Amino acid sequence: MSQFVHIIMTRFNVPTKGWNETRSGFKPLTEEWLDDRFRLFRTYVLPSYKNQTNQNFVWLTFFDVNTSDKFRKIIKEIETEYPTFKAVFVEDFDVMKTKAVEIIPQYFAPDTKFVITGELDNDDMLHKDYIKTVQEHFKPVHDLVIDLRRGFQLTMLPDRKAIVKLYNAVANPFVNLAESTDSFQTVLKERAHNCFRDYKNFSTEDSKEMYIQIVHQYNLMNATFKHKAVSGVDFSDYGMTEDTTFTIDHFKTLKHNISRIPFVMGHILKRVFNKK
Repeated sequence: MSQFVHIIMTRFNVPTKGWNETRSGFKPLTEEWLDDRFRLFRTYVLPSYKNQTNQNFVWLTFFDVNTSDKFRKIIKEIETEYPTFKAVFVEDFDVMKTKAVEIIPQYFAPDTKFVITGELDNDDMLHKDYIKTVQEHFKPVHDLVIDLRRGFQLTMLPDRKAIVKLYNAVANPFVNLAESTDSFQTVLKERAHNCFRDYKNFSTEDSKEMYIQIVHQYNLMNATFKHKAVSGVDFSDYGMTEDTTFTIDHFKTLKHNISRIPFVMGHILKRVFNKK
């Protein structure tokens, strides 16, 4: 029985209108950008997918059709190393959305009734039970939002140190969408993940942290949160080894949490006055 097919989509270096500068002012999609992104991807992201306890999914990763031979060679190596990873070359983001709908049906079985899709960044890590948890929350309902609300945000520091903050948000970038195969458009049909907050049907997981969003110099949009920073994370749950794990900077963690006090007090006072 194959009631659903689960597809993860990743936009790697697809040209996107309006993306002219990264969060720190770097030009995106250059060779320097790609060198750094492939290093991050192969060191942290790919191992977190290989580490999934449930490997019953397809990972469609989209690349610019003009990607150079240097990087195409790396892409081919990854496909050989991890066959769940499927490279697709497209001209731009609009073509990517159309191409996804065209490609996905080839993974349907005769009895497939639903397709689950998620769009995840090429620089974020998944908890080993991410895929398993999404599929456990599946229900045979068209336009069902599978909402994994809790995760971490990791800000990279020099010397493989980091600050790690709690992340808890409705319909965040790690949301998945279940649709009937008769009328699916994929999770890409909405211009932003927070648009799914307006959907009627939700299946929510908020009991544990299911992903790590990485903040680094080449991010497009991700900025550091003011959420509480934590002093310990089992990074092995996200596919990291002794050679790749981060050390949490406890001084900066403490400094961040102290700096949050006015922010937290402001929210408390706001709720108090709103009740009056």
